[in-house]
Amino acid sequence: MSLADPRPLLFGLYEQACIGNGSGAVSLWTHPADERLTATGMRYWIDLARRAEEAEFDLFFFGDVLGMYDTYRGSEATAVEWGVELPAQDPLLHIPALAAVTERIAFGATVSTTYEHPFAHARRFSTLDHLTAGRIAWNIVTSYLPGAAANFGLDVLAHDQRYDRADEFLDVVYKLWEHSWSDDAFVGSKETGLFAHPDRVRRVDHVGEHFRVAGPHLSIPSPQRTPVLIQAGWSPRGREFAARHAELIFVGDSDPVAVREGLAGIRARAAEIGRDPSEIRAVVGMNLVVAPTRIAVQEKLDGFQSHYSSEAQLAAYAGWGGVDFSQYADDEPLIKQSTTHTQTKETRADAPVLTAGDVRRRFGAVTAFADDRFIGTPGEVADNIGRFVEESGVDGFLLHQFVSPGSLEDFATLLAPELRSRGLYGGFPTEGTLRSRLRSDRRDRLPADHPAVSGVR
Repeated sequence: MSLADPRPLLFGLYEQACIGNGSGAVSLWTHPADERLTATGMRYWIDLARRAEEAEFDLFFFGDVLGMYDTYRGSEATAVEWGVELPAQDPLLHIPALAAVTERIAFGATVSTTYEHPFAHARRFSTLDHLTAGRIAWNIVTSYLPGAAANFGLDVLAHDQRYDRADEFLDVVYKLWEHSWSDDAFVGSKETGLFAHPDRVRRVDHVGEHFRVAGPHLSIPSPQRTPVLIQAGWSPRGREFAARHAELIFVGDSDPVAVREGLAGIRARAAEIGRDPSEIRAVVGMNLVVAPTRIAVQEKLDGFQSHYSSEAQLAAYAGWGGVDFSQYADDEPLIKQSTTHTQTKETRADAPVLTAGDVRRRFGAVTAFADDRFIGTPGEVADNIGRFVEESGVDGFLLHQFVSPGSLEDFATLLAPELRSRGLYGGFPTEGTLRSRLRSDRRDRLPADHPAVSGVR
């Protein structure tokens, strides 16, 4: 995307229904300005959702996990000590309450295809789509934690096998959402006493390798039928999955050239499948540290650092990639491993070999996950965002908070005015379903070229 492109950027807030938020520095719940210790109660979330809507954010996005981070030092002890992505509450239960106290902002929720059943999942998201008037999106994940598999009494599936299961999961929910009820099946006429036409409600009778589902779907067609489909996998198999299914991609890279090339590959593959590649949008994470002066920025970073635990961050990173760094000396090269976890620099065959000391030094600073582009004065960060959009072609950003709600407030009061002055903030549609806001044609429903509608695999 170029700045001359009329499509406005999407801005969202990344959250998890926990105290030790894994989107940034997980230990900063200890910072005196952070309010996440109250995140087990509803008041915290209502306040945060209202703040996000007042800041004119477009999306409130929930990540999620289904197990503890138990790779580091061979147990979950460090994760429990520091609350790494704990307590992992169910974000789906938060959304109806937050939708009830907001009018415009949309909600994205992460749900795994590996440990859910498609019939129950389809019912929940149809319910959410009705309750939010079409303000709902599903972030499709396949889950990488071995502990999550153990929690469901299962063996963890290999990386690509999880995507094979996900493909069938999507086939089933598409049949339920898109094909079980005709658009004119529901009547709801008090005059005639007809609730729905029986001949326009169909079973799906899916029989596959992983699932057997009879149907019909239990919900009447919701505003979007299928929730907006978000996908965050950046591996080769994940990109193939995104090309087939995704409407919004959560990009797994921070290098703008790599992002542009990756998105070009996904969109080219989508075109081969028969989809319109221009309707696939992409957002990237933004860990923001902004203050009026460079001195104030450094003071803020110093304050974060004083409440930062590198051990907590190493426990999180070890869980993501499946490599226990505690087993290596500082000068010892990390052996390339094929894990069932996400593919990080330590596991990808095409990445440079690192030592354990390289990783420990990286995670010695609170900015380990922060891109320097998003650290600075409002003018500096706004300029950098403009350049990043030009270089990468992304369509928006998800804010990751260092402290909550302080990082969101810094965005709203310091950065947003600078972005507006450059034409980089505001203008994203505020009415209608989330899909209608994302799409050029303002459609509520998936287009005919999407596999959910066409049935093409």
